[in-house]
Amino acid sequence: MSGPYEAECEATAEVRDVYAGYHKRGVMREKTLNRLLRTCTDHGLEVGSYDREVLRWLAGQKPEAAQVIVGLVHRAAALRERVEQA
Repeated sequence: MSGPYEAECEATAEVRDVYAGYHKRGVMREKTLNRLLRTCTDHGLEVGSYDREVLRWLAGQKPEAAQVIVGLVHRAAALRERVEQA
């Protein structure tokens, strides 16, 4: 599921794997950043230096916040694909 999310607990369900690394310093941030960057790559989005800096900052927040962005990108890409096929 990539949203839309009506409550934080829905996004939490999507990032359980990130929380699995909670006991090791930096693992959650790294997993979250990788998720954000992979989403951009998967959808052909070019990421600039400042984009990467902002994504790094976002990766330091709650993983659920990053998951909302991941979900928005996935849904926007799916919508674009549907429009192009119509």
